[in-house]
Amino acid sequence: MTNVITLKNIKKDYKTIKGKIEVLRGVDYTFEKGKFYAIKGHSGSGKTTLIRILGLLDNPTSGEYLLYNKETKNLNDYEASDCRLKHIGFIFQEYNLNPYLKADENVMVPMLINKEIDKKDRKELCSKLLKLVDLSDRANHFPRELSGGEQQRVAIARALANDPDIIIADEPTGNLDKENEKVIFKLLKELSKKDKCVIVVSHSDEVLAYADKIINLEYGELVEVKNDK
Repeated sequence: MTNVITLKNIKKDYKTIKGKIEVLRGVDYTFEKGKFYAIKGHSGSGKTTLIRILGLLDNPTSGEYLLYNKETKNLNDYEASDCRLKHIGFIFQEYNLNPYLKADENVMVPMLINKEIDKKDRKELCSKLLKLVDLSDRANHFPRELSGGEQQRVAIARALANDPDIIIADEPTGNLDKENEKVIFKLLKELSKKDKCVIVVSHSDEVLAYADKIINLEYGELVEVKNDK
């Protein structure tokens, strides 16, 4: 397996008028390609903070974040944005689709800023992605015309638009029923089998049936637990 992200003694704290709040207290972990990781933890445990750091949306207070064995702490905003564009796809609980764009147009949005994708190739690539998430027949529908599960599948296709190595999903099934929840987790599992590193934060125990690695965020540290699936 190829190491994608390596975290070494990652700490994150915030200063408030009441003093310093330690959210992450020394996270050490390595994420690999081809695996599905489930991150669990109670509300307020620091999962969102960890996700933001993993997604290069925030910097740790101290520690090392290695992306393909290269340190990221000295990246400027442009370089961090370029890394996200090339390597990371995001999936959110609220879908975050543009209500004024059709499904295929939403999927193509990340391609518009990717200079490596020719304009003439966008439509074909979009069609392949919508086929991958079984939504070829919904390409010309607006988000309001789609079910919650369909909107999330559009969001997954959009996350794959630039062929990232890493998929980060923050409560991707939080707004879905059990049936659609299984569809989404199954799809994410299939992506991990295609040599992508899939990292999912979820309160749902359903994710345990699909995860290769289960990690609890406890007292600001990541603790891997045995998967008895």
